[in-house]
This record gives sequence, C-alpha cells and structure tokens, in this order.
Amino acid sequence: MIKKMLQYLHNLWYYINNRRMVIEMGTKYSAMDIAQWFLWYNEMQQREQVQDNYDIYEGLTHLKIQKLLYYAEGVSLAALDQSLFSDKIYAWPHGPVIKNVYDELWSYGKSEIPFDDKQWEKIKKMNENSELFGILQTVYDNYAGYTAWQLREKTHVVGGPWQVTVDNKGMQKEISKDMIKEYFEKNIVITNA
Repeated sequence: MIKKMLQYLHNLWYYINNRRMVIEMGTKYSAMDIAQWFLWYNEMQQREQVQDNYDIYEGLTHLKIQKLLYYAEGVSLAALDQSLFSDKIYAWPHGPVIKNVYDELWSYGKSEIPFDDKQWEKIKKMNENSELFGILQTVYDNYAGYTAWQLREKTHVVGGPWQVTVDNKGMQKEISKDMIKEYFEKNIVITNA
C-alpha cells in the first residue's frame, strides 16, 4: 500500500519538476473543503465496494477526518512543496487538529459523518485539479483503512511533528508546517528533490 503511494508520488514529483508546472492549490481551498472531499470520496468508495464479512469498516469520524487532513497536508508539502490549505494545525491531546474543522464537526462525536450534498459543486471543481485529486486519493487509499485510533497513534510517533511541538511548546500550540514538511520528506514521502 505504502509502496504504491510512494511510486505515485515519485511519478507526480517527476512530472511536475520536468514540466515546471505551476500548481495553484494552496489558497483555493480550506481544510473544511478538503474534509468534504474525503467525505464525498468515502461515500463513493462505499457505494462501489461490497463489504464482505471479513472487512472491518470504520467510517469517517471526526477524529479520522482530522488525521486524514494532517496526512494530506504533509504529503502535499513534501511532494509538491505546496500547502493544501492555509488553516493552522494544532497539537491537541489526540493528535493534529484543524480548529475550524473541529468547530464544524465536533457535534458528530464518534459517529460517522455524512457527506453534505450541498458541497457537490465544489467537489466537482476540486476533482478537475488532477494534482489535488491525486494527493487526496493517495492519502485516502493509504490511510482511510486504518481506524481513527490507529491514525491517532501514528501521529504520536516519537520525533514526529506532534510530539516535538508538545515537547517544545506544549499542548494546544501550532504545529509548524515547515516541520510537517521536513518530517514527511524524511519519513513518509520519498522524492528526488
């Protein structure tokens, strides 16, 4: 699974560098827009796949959305040197959190969050950007299979951006996007930069 992601990102990185493309993703979308994309894509995946009795499916909960957003931002920063959204990411007790997404989705608690059909037009526009679609699809394909708690644990790794922020600044403080980028470049995404 990770090997497939790394190969895709390597190919994407090569394509971007050799064509000297200018990708305009960073200021177009909010973290909540990206969260809605994950909710939409998850719904599409569930419609297309019949779950067998051996699959354990945990839908997209608030905690899981927060972690997918963190991974999407990290992969984008490392692979494309481009932020997906300008929202800040904070070190909260259960890992990286985007506060405005928390404010909007906290009421769902541990329940699965449904896709808001009113967001469909924005999702269609986002899907027209093949680089954005590729990053989001890759992150979903490689991380949505984990439970929210497994993803939480992955963000608490010693030496990771969350842990370093908590150790150096304390809880509830902003996690530097530069630190996220550096960590993902060294540990998650292998590029030929």
